[in-house]
Amino acid sequence: MSILYATREGWIVCHPKYINEMYAKVNNRNKNDFFFSLQFNKDLFNINSKYLRQNQLKSMSFSKFKRKKRKRANLLNDDFLKEVKHVKEMFSNLMNSSDSKKIFSKPVDLDNNEAALAMSRQLYQSNQKLFNESFIEGSYNGEESIISVIENEEFVLPKNCEYFCFDVRQLSQKLQFKNQFDFILMDPPWWNKSIRRKKTKFIESSYKMMYNEEVAKLQIGKLISKKGIIAVWCTNSASNLRCILDEMFPSWGVKFIAKWYWIKVTMSGETVCDFSETHGKQPYELLIIGASESNSEIPMEKLIVSVPSAMNSHKPPLAEIIAPYLKENPKCLEIFARYLLPNWTSFGYEALKFQHISFFTRS
Repeated sequence: MSILYATREGWIVCHPKYINEMYAKVNNRNKNDFFFSLQFNKDLFNINSKYLRQNQLKSMSFSKFKRKKRKRANLLNDDFLKEVKHVKEMFSNLMNSSDSKKIFSKPVDLDNNEAALAMSRQLYQSNQKLFNESFIEGSYNGEESIISVIENEEFVLPKNCEYFCFDVRQLSQKLQFKNQFDFILMDPPWWNKSIRRKKTKFIESSYKMMYNEEVAKLQIGKLISKKGIIAVWCTNSASNLRCILDEMFPSWGVKFIAKWYWIKVTMSGETVCDFSETHGKQPYELLIIGASESNSEIPMEKLIVSVPSAMNSHKPPLAEIIAPYLKENPKCLEIFARYLLPNWTSFGYEALKFQHISFFTRS
C-alpha cells in the first residue's frame, strides 16, 4: 500500500513503500537462487532538507557581512495567488492532524540532500546511454515479479505488465485504437527554456521534447473508453495548463473534471521549498483530470503529499489513489512512462528506465 494516511484534503503517500511491496517476492529465473526480495534505492528518497538554489546559499553565507539589495517582487496574478494560498491552507490542515504528525515524527539526519543528489547523478550517468535509439516491446503475464534479461541487461518486471519503448508519436503503430483504456496517465516532457538549454548541451541524454501542439494531436480519444478517465501531470506554467484545458482535452473529446496537487515534502514533513507569492518554483505540481463523460464522483481538489525521488520525472504512484473511481479490473495505460506497474500498459522510450536492476538492492 502506498497510502499512509487519507483524509478529506487528500493522501499522504510513500513511494518507496509501494515499490518495495511490489518486489517483496521476486523470481530470478536466470539463476539458481529463485525467490528473493528487492528494495528500491533508499538514498534517492533521502530528501531531508529544503532545496536551496546556489544564489540562495550564497546569500545565506554572506548575509552576516553584506546586506543584499532587495529586488522588486514580481507578484503572481490574483487568481494564481489565491490558488497558492488555498493549496497552502489545505496542506496545513492535512499536516496538522495527529496522524500526519506521527508519519513525520522520526528524527532526520540533515545533509542538504547530498546523498540523494549524489546517488541521482551516479545512476543517471551509468544509465544515460541505456537503450539509446533502441526500440523494445514486450509483455509479461505471470502473477509474480521477475528478473528479466533484455538487451543483455537485467530488469525487474512486475506481474502482468506490457511495455513499449518507443516514441509516443508511434502510438498508432503499436496500440489498437479501440477505446479500450479505462484510465490513461500522461507525464508529458513539457517544453521550456531550461530543457532547451539542456538539450543543446546534452543532446544525447535529454528526453525527446515535444511541442504542446504535438501532444494535443496524439489520438488519445481513440484509446480512452466510453467512461474512461485521463490524468495529466502539469507544471505550474499557465501556458501548459491552458494547453491542456483549451487544446488537448477538446481535441481528445475529454471534459475537465478536477485539478489535484502533488505536494513535495522532506522526510520531516516540510515542503521542499516555500510557497511563493512571486513567479518561481512552488512546492507542488498539478494533476489535471478529465473524463469522457461527466463524473461527479471525482472530487474537484485533492492533495497528494509525498517525499519526492531525487530522479527527474519520477512521479508518485497513482494506482491505489485512482482505483475507487474506476471499474473493477480496469485497463490502464501510461504514456511517457518511465516505470512499469502491474496490470498496466506502459508506453514511452524510457518506459523501462526505473526498472533497471541498478536501481535496486537485494534485501
